[in-house]
Amino acid sequence: MKKSTWKISLILGVLTLIMPGCLDIWITTQINADGSLEQTLVFEGDSTEIAGVNFALIKEADWKKEWIKVDKDKHKLVVNKKFSSVKELNKSMNPADTNLLVIRVDAKLHRKFRWFFTRYVFDETVLRANPFPMLDDHKYLSDEEIRLISMTDDRRKADPAYDSIKYKETEKHFEDFLFHSMYEDFHKQLIAVLAADPSLTLTPQALDSQKELIYSTLIDSVKGNTPDDILQGIGLIIDHPDIRTIREKHLNYFERFQEKMKFYESASDDMYKFAIRMPGILLTTNSPKIEGSQTNWELSYYDFFFKDYTLSAESRKVNSWAFIVAGLIVLIALTGLITTKLKKP
Repeated sequence: MKKSTWKISLILGVLTLIMPGCLDIWITTQINADGSLEQTLVFEGDSTEIAGVNFALIKEADWKKEWIKVDKDKHKLVVNKKFSSVKELNKSMNPADTNLLVIRVDAKLHRKFRWFFTRYVFDETVLRANPFPMLDDHKYLSDEEIRLISMTDDRRKADPAYDSIKYKETEKHFEDFLFHSMYEDFHKQLIAVLAADPSLTLTPQALDSQKELIYSTLIDSVKGNTPDDILQGIGLIIDHPDIRTIREKHLNYFERFQEKMKFYESASDDMYKFAIRMPGILLTTNSPKIEGSQTNWELSYYDFFFKDYTLSAESRKVNSWAFIVAGLIVLIALTGLITTKLKKP
């Protein structure tokens, strides 16, 4: 039995939980006392992979960019930009164009003035990045299985609930979920083709009635994951001339599917390292690693594949000027009181 390219792609994706990613990505956000921010991203790895990295900012011209050659086969791209507000930052990190297949980070900053102190509450949420979101993951995976899949290999093996034998079953459940999700997306596009071309007589009902058999055939017998490969596999089950017509005339309908496959394969290979630097003294954070007022997280793609992942930190900064003003007010009050007493006979 031949192993499909879909299965190879998934195995490579799961292996990123135990192997270094194609790219190491560092995302550092500096929050300033006045509410402005500065963000620095570092991408390290193959230069071709860096050029196609899944962040919208890579195509923006107003980021400062510096290429550094690390060694013969490894390069580093450092990009930096200052923002006057969180709203401005989010335009780059969470662009309004919902058609863009990118890693999205949505930030929120609240400054709470308390006269002598100002409290800063900052959240960076890495938004769910599953390009095939049509199916409910809980129909295939339990909460505990999702928790274990989301971990890096080191974190998972150190977890008290980890069992290497049971985890093989978890991986199979995840494969089943991912492959079904991919095919569901392709199936939806195929139905759209039938609706768009009135000359086609193949009915959606005919496809729906054989969906599980088609899915099994694709997993077990099809060598590739291009739309033409998948349509050939469907043709093994659905003996209808429209399948060939679609292969010959309508492959452009499946370009978005190919983009999603490319995004998944690329994003799942990378490791994401976040750091947040807060003004003043750090009070609370959900970070597992703290260095002074800097918080650090190391995430795999699967940390934000199933759901949003929020990084949070809160700090407090002394308002020196408030103490000076308060001191002046006290001084003026005392001066006035003394002057009044001196004037009394």
